[in-house]
Amino acid sequence: MQARRLRLTVGITTALLLVALAIGTHLLVERMRNTAELTARQTVQRVARVIESTINRQFLAVDGTMAGLPAVLGQVVRDERLDSGEASRLLRELNFQNFNFRDMVLVRPDGEPWASALAASRGRALPLDPERLAEARQIGAAVVSGPARNPLTGEWALFFLRAISLTGTGELIAVAEVPLTLIATLLSPIGEMPGVRMTVERADGTVLAVLPHDEPRMGRRLERPPTTLPADGSAVLMPGRFSGDEVFAAARPTLYREVHVVASYEADYAFAGWTLDRRRLFGVASGIAALLLLLALALNTALRQREKIDAERARARAVLESAIETMPDGFVMFDADDRLVICNQRYRDLYAVSAPFIVPGALFEDIIREGARLGQYPQAGADHERFVASICAWHRNDQPSMERLLPDGRWILVTERRTPDGGTVGIRTDITALKHAMADLAQARDAAAAATEAKSRFLARMSHELRTPLNGVLGLAQALARDPGLSGEQQARARTLETAGRHLVAVANDVLDLAKVEAGRLELKLVPARVREVLESCAALIRPAAEEKHVTLAVLHDATLPHAVEVDRTRMQQLLLNLLSNAVKFTPAGGTVELSAQRLPDIDAEGRVLVRLEVRDTGPGVPEAQRRAVFGDFVQLDSGSRMGGTGLGLAIAAGIAGQMDGRIGCGANPAGQGAMFWVEVPLLPADMPDQPELQPATVTRAPLLVLVADDVPANLAVARALLESAGHQAYCVNDGVQAVQAVTGGYDGRHFDVVLMDVMMPGMDGLEATRRIRALPGAQAEVPILAVTASAFAEDVEACRKAGMNAHLAKPIEREALLTALDRLTEEPREAEDQPTQGTAMDFLTLPVLTRRGSAPLALPGLDDKAALRLAPEFISEIRAAAEALATASAEAVPEQAVLPAAHRLAGAAATLGANRLAAAARHLQSEAQHLPPDERLALREMVLAIAAESLEALDEAMGRLKAEQADNAAA
Repeated sequence: MQARRLRLTVGITTALLLVALAIGTHLLVERMRNTAELTARQTVQRVARVIESTINRQFLAVDGTMAGLPAVLGQVVRDERLDSGEASRLLRELNFQNFNFRDMVLVRPDGEPWASALAASRGRALPLDPERLAEARQIGAAVVSGPARNPLTGEWALFFLRAISLTGTGELIAVAEVPLTLIATLLSPIGEMPGVRMTVERADGTVLAVLPHDEPRMGRRLERPPTTLPADGSAVLMPGRFSGDEVFAAARPTLYREVHVVASYEADYAFAGWTLDRRRLFGVASGIAALLLLLALALNTALRQREKIDAERARARAVLESAIETMPDGFVMFDADDRLVICNQRYRDLYAVSAPFIVPGALFEDIIREGARLGQYPQAGADHERFVASICAWHRNDQPSMERLLPDGRWILVTERRTPDGGTVGIRTDITALKHAMADLAQARDAAAAATEAKSRFLARMSHELRTPLNGVLGLAQALARDPGLSGEQQARARTLETAGRHLVAVANDVLDLAKVEAGRLELKLVPARVREVLESCAALIRPAAEEKHVTLAVLHDATLPHAVEVDRTRMQQLLLNLLSNAVKFTPAGGTVELSAQRLPDIDAEGRVLVRLEVRDTGPGVPEAQRRAVFGDFVQLDSGSRMGGTGLGLAIAAGIAGQMDGRIGCGANPAGQGAMFWVEVPLLPADMPDQPELQPATVTRAPLLVLVADDVPANLAVARALLESAGHQAYCVNDGVQAVQAVTGGYDGRHFDVVLMDVMMPGMDGLEATRRIRALPGAQAEVPILAVTASAFAEDVEACRKAGMNAHLAKPIEREALLTALDRLTEEPREAEDQPTQGTAMDFLTLPVLTRRGSAPLALPGLDDKAALRLAPEFISEIRAAAEALATASAEAVPEQAVLPAAHRLAGAAATLGANRLAAAARHLQSEAQHLPPDERLALREMVLAIAAESLEALDEAMGRLKAEQADNAAA
């Protein structure tokens, strides 16, 4: 009985133990299953968040590069035009520096490649989805297309599309090719757990990328899209979308529209540990003899498994936090309520002053306010609340990135974007080095500008200082050489002195021309010129030197040459004369020098044809090793040569060729011995019909009375000698005040025929003296004034013309140039001053209303058509104003107060524009107004006003034609 009881007891005990064991085992197994399921869900959620963060960083990096393309490519825009080759070069450099994509391509809206980083991409169409291409053009943000295989590599790739706008190119789509192998590399550390699958999908379930790689699924739509999963990123247990087996899955949206990431964990792998534990517990229950030991062992194993799970969870969290902490930029995230969720240490370091307030849960507004109070933001100013309000407004909207200055002097770039759930993610990038580099570039630019300005002032000063003493040397030498009172030997010595002076002038001109080239001040004045005339004129100038050496000089023309071109004739002749003079200099007696020109087939975008000019000689030639060096400054082939020269001619020729957008070179003469210098320049063809040259009538003029104003006694002596040698009479003064007095009072009862006026004089300079002379009453105000000065730059000539001078002559004075200028200024014979005025009242009616020069509709003396178009309206306005003043003058008014000033203004402006009838009529009114009775003066005034109206009509018509011609030339 007792034994039964014991057996019963044992049985009951055993049964109780078995029941207890079964119940305990069952409860333990269920608990472990729940733990495994919870761990699997948390693992999937963490993996999904890490995938989201990784994909966002990768996509943001690619998108940021694409968004910055307009700023990068804008640096090479020239004349509102961007060259595709230059754009490809910049894309290639950007591609070398960026590992976030394989290739960067700019395509047209139709998908045709326009520029690319890789050359292979330019000749093939990209596998882009037309719908995505259209979507990118509409929304103005990044769009993901693909996946698609690269036709060259066979790799799967995603294509990021973003519409950009560039000056001169129209609408373009930036395409960045991101290979899926790159995405797989970024995600591979996360997906090393067995049973974990990671996918990047569209909202409709289209697979963009999958790890591990599943070739049949690429680009195909899954039955259950990610939008059917919980939007908060929580994991669910569901049938697998790839194999049908149950999986834990979690989906999270990225920062890009319709792009989601999905992480799945197969249930078999998730419950593998639990299945093993269950088998062990069943083994323990089957062994009654070792129940306690097995139970203890099972309990110990369960505890160990629980510890392992907790360790894995902690390790996964540490990996995520480490990834954020290791970012080189500051990272921060705020939730939808603007409370801080997470930030890395780099963010706290940048905002060191605000760091005590940067804690999880803190409001964004409170962090900014406390930082402004403590001086975190130097730009905050005194009104902290206004600053906080502006920052919060910027923070709550997707605004462009902004730069901020930190208290320690560093600069950061602040970039923030809103998340789909209403939160905010931000990046803080240190751009201090970039700001310093930009400041250094600005300082270097300012220093270069200052150096250029200093060089310009030096050139102007050097030009004046060189030409002033040379004027005395060369001028007196010319006068002595032509003095009949000297003996033959003395005249020969004077001619030698004149030759030496001319050589010194040539050297000074070469040095100044070279300085102009180096300073970028060599100006080109393009005018129509006949090509053959330019070549023949150069040959005519150099032919006497060639004949003296018994060298044959030939000019060869190509029949395909343009008849006329737009060219600076002076600079072109200077270039060719340098080459021809060198060729003649080094060619021995009996040799040959040829000047040839031919048209090359190239035509540039502006319609300019390429003309090649060659100068060939039969001299010793140029060694191949020195053919580049000969175009340097002060370079001569043989330092011991007695050929003479400064070694600047070829350097100046090279500078002129470069200014004309051409190039110059040297080689061997193809015909045999000697050298060949060639120049290739693009020239715009011009319409210049052949016109017969008009032979000027020979006019015999009486000797002139010339007033010379100069503060240098040597210059006065030179001018007097040159003028008297030509039979003219000179009266000299040494400043502007005396010049005005001399013009006012005349000399020996006569008015001066011409005034030679120096510009730079002490006291009153030549410009002010000219203005005062032009303001004088009567005929004295119209005396021709010739500027004779050592200031020979274009701005100096323009200043002389604005002051009222008729022409400009640079020192040192050449006798022939001076006499030619005097003939030009006095070429129209003037009436004798004592000639009676009776019978001249109607003479001006025979003059033309408007006199033109050549085919130009309207021309101002000494100015080209462009300058005439710019300045003529001012003179036309002057005529209108003077006519109105004359019309309002009362017939009983004193002529000196009303009629004479208006008539003087009319005469001056009309004469400048070539309105000769109006100018003569106004002069007649000006001279006769004081002597006529009021009724006759009124009749003459009405006649002048009628001629003024007729002249204004002709001038307006001429201005219209001139504007039309200028517009046609610009369009051509």
